[in-house]
Amino acid sequence: MHPKRRQIGRLGIPFKLFFVFTVILAISYFTTSTLFISIRDTVDITRDIVKVRFEVLSISQRMIDSLLSMEENQKKYRVLREDEYKKSFLASLQEYRNAIWSILWFRYEGFAVWEGLHEEFKAEFPDLAAGADLPGDPWVPQEKLNRWIEIILDARRENERVIETGMRNLYSLSEQSVNRGVNGLIVSVAVALVGIGYLVFTVSRPLRELRRGIRAFTVSGRLEPVRVFSKDELGELASAFNEMTLRLKDEEKMRTDFIDMLSHEIRTPLTSIRESVNLIKENVFGEVNERQRRFLDIAGDELERISNLLTRLMRVSSMASQIVDITLTPLSPAELLNEVLDKASPSAEAKGISLEIRAGGHIPLILGDEELLGQALLNLVGNAVKFSPRNSMVTLGLEMADGGHKALFSVTDEGPGIPEEEQQNVFNKYYRGVATKKTTDGIGLGLNIARTIVEAHGGDIWLTSLPGKGCTFYFTIPVGGERG
Repeated sequence: MHPKRRQIGRLGIPFKLFFVFTVILAISYFTTSTLFISIRDTVDITRDIVKVRFEVLSISQRMIDSLLSMEENQKKYRVLREDEYKKSFLASLQEYRNAIWSILWFRYEGFAVWEGLHEEFKAEFPDLAAGADLPGDPWVPQEKLNRWIEIILDARRENERVIETGMRNLYSLSEQSVNRGVNGLIVSVAVALVGIGYLVFTVSRPLRELRRGIRAFTVSGRLEPVRVFSKDELGELASAFNEMTLRLKDEEKMRTDFIDMLSHEIRTPLTSIRESVNLIKENVFGEVNERQRRFLDIAGDELERISNLLTRLMRVSSMASQIVDITLTPLSPAELLNEVLDKASPSAEAKGISLEIRAGGHIPLILGDEELLGQALLNLVGNAVKFSPRNSMVTLGLEMADGGHKALFSVTDEGPGIPEEEQQNVFNKYYRGVATKKTTDGIGLGLNIARTIVEAHGGDIWLTSLPGKGCTFYFTIPVGGERG
């Protein structure tokens, strides 16, 4: 591609976005500026109504209720002479005092009426107004009570009139704002629809295609090329994705061919070794004592396990890693742990590593493929032993999780741990950490196989690790064979 043309192509999408959004923002700015004055007036009126007038209405209603209660209890006391009515009168008087103090915080047109009431209250109860205790003889003349109630009612009516006027003004301003907003919105929407339609046509298709290709890789691990719709930045990105896909497919095929070849080459001498072991067990070369037979049995079992492992390795390496052919049988998780511990003991003892099982409480039976689940667990234990220092400990844990619906297996080591930036990749096929490539052997399939087996049983697998403080791998298997 010519350099100048390529540079112009790279400016295509930013220029399209800049032009469309500049026009939309210009129209929106004009509409917003015309609405600002109306909104400011609306806010001022609303503030006066909500923060002042409505609050004054509420407090004044409390004052009226207090005065009416004072009047009622005062009359009852004069007739019945019971202290209960005097206490109720004093409580209402206290409420009235608190209410009139609360209303004095507000300053607005017509506020003088509350100041007048406060002055009369201070004149009637000078000590109480100053914050002293309630008086012993607190009675208020009936005429004064009636006059206070009338003053408050007049003030409330005036306040309601102001609120009604303010609401009318708010309605008028709202209509103006709506008209301006609708007109600006219509123009903005028209321009936006045209601009967005153009952007969707030129941007959405290649993005959807790229998303399809990326999702196919992240969900199923399949690499598929995507269609290229344009020659701008997205078109270049799609082309780069296709180039990456082809390269990854070539590398994947090379790894698969190599592993198939290696597995085939190993199987031939493995068969010879197995036949030799069988001949010795069958006393072809002489009598075999019990101790020798026991070790030959162990060797035969391990040879069979290696043969089965090679079969699964070839299946995984040939992109058939989604295990679906599993044979479900009732399993005891505790017995499964013990079997794995027996198989992993020789390699652990060779490094002086202790294996320990920690099971919490009664664990019910699960339904699963004993061979595959044992292989998944053995892969995790083998990894832990491989990366653990000498004379350390590897712990196999078993407990219930998810409210008793799942069995939770765990494998904890005291190794160097896994850096946080690598943890999201450890279950990927052929992945090996930066530090482990130079210090340990392996091709990076053990954890991938374990994840495939666990997910085929409807479980989940994850890890927690802190660099320098070891690592713990967890996986769950539903109790009763509930498969997700």
